[in-house]
Amino acid sequence: MADAKFKKIKFAGNKFIKVKCKDCGNEQITYSKVSSKVVCSICGSTLAVPTGGSTAVASDVVEEVK
Repeated sequence: MADAKFKKIKFAGNKFIKVKCKDCGNEQITYSKVSSKVVCSICGSTLAVPTGGSTAVASDVVEEVK
């Protein structure tokens, strides 16, 4: 997924979020401020990357997990 467009997400505080893979539709939970690259557990495409403060996602944020 080298041509993916990553966009930064902004949340007040540190939260867990559920993201949906654009390639296979798998939903998985990750932290809103990741420290390493997050890949889909089904197809291996990149879902999120760290940016130094917030997270940049190439997938859709489905919801905030409470």
